[in-house]
Amino acid sequence: MLKLKYFAAFASNELFGSSFVKKLYDYFDGDIEKAWFATSFDLKTIGHITEKKINSFLRLRDNINPDNELEKLKNTDINIITYDDNDYPKLLKQTEDAPMWIYYIGNKNLFNAKYNIAVVGSRKCSTAGKNVLSKIIGEFANLDLCITSGLAAGIDTTAHQAAIDNNLSTIAVLGSGLKEIYPAQNKTLYQKIIDKNGLVISEYPIYSRPETYHFPQRNRIISGLCPCTLVAEATLKSGALITARLCLEQNRELMCIPGAITNPGTEGIYHLLKNGAGIVTCGDDILNIMSWNINKISSSQKSKNNLSKEETEVLKLIRQDFLSLDELAIKTGLHTDNLMIILTRLEIEDYIMQTDGGNYIAK
Repeated sequence: MLKLKYFAAFASNELFGSSFVKKLYDYFDGDIEKAWFATSFDLKTIGHITEKKINSFLRLRDNINPDNELEKLKNTDINIITYDDNDYPKLLKQTEDAPMWIYYIGNKNLFNAKYNIAVVGSRKCSTAGKNVLSKIIGEFANLDLCITSGLAAGIDTTAHQAAIDNNLSTIAVLGSGLKEIYPAQNKTLYQKIIDKNGLVISEYPIYSRPETYHFPQRNRIISGLCPCTLVAEATLKSGALITARLCLEQNRELMCIPGAITNPGTEGIYHLLKNGAGIVTCGDDILNIMSWNINKISSSQKSKNNLSKEETEVLKLIRQDFLSLDELAIKTGLHTDNLMIILTRLEIEDYIMQTDGGNYIAK
């Protein structure tokens, strides 16, 4: 908890930047507290940090209280995972510019999903492109597989919705803070992902607005979480091609869905295919390229296997005794807002029920 408050302090202001914090973190051998209290002399010794950046950091730091930042976070339904956390996504940590922290809501077990496919593509995609992508993802129905995308309009929305419709896990990587859902029309989809035991994440402060430069930045996380990336419709200047380049730089597998050559949205696709990307026309193509042999898993099995540590703890307590919300809050130390989310999930997944007297009992 001591370390966490300094990560929370750094994360609270986007102007610090994850790459800057990584320099401090490495310089102080992974001691985030020392990094927070770095002196002007330390910052100049590190090197490759401008005088302007040094002065900006020192000025901003003076106005931030780490204890307050951690307390603010505790009063929301949002959690934070840090670079030195054992549960930090292993594949992402292997990348050159891995974020020092990730805010998240939902099932953190998905951070290290074994079978995880990044799906990217145009916001202004064709109906045919959406239909083909939905068909391919539909062929994975009930497999222990995760679809990761960016919650944007178009291909991203199609990918997340197809995952939900086919009993697959899904991760949404936002280009805004977790309290500023963009685009606004995807607020319902955002909630569906959480309700279906999925995961929504962002490296940006929780009330950060969706800035244009956020989206190319967040693409490294989308590809970094996954051993492979599937591109479904992309123009030559599409942000999806940025993700494709990052995928290759991260030494991951790149695949594309072909489309009509008369569609401008396939220009980027054929550029990637001509340069060696794998071609995907059905779900089995992905499984074969990746040499994946994935077992089918039922909804009840999936829910059971994907219970978070906190959900498992709460369920264990309820199985031992009839407990009220207040009693559970005392026993677990969880904030009541977070506890209510956990209890709602356990009720939805048919593990528990609430009695007329307000107590929770196991089924």
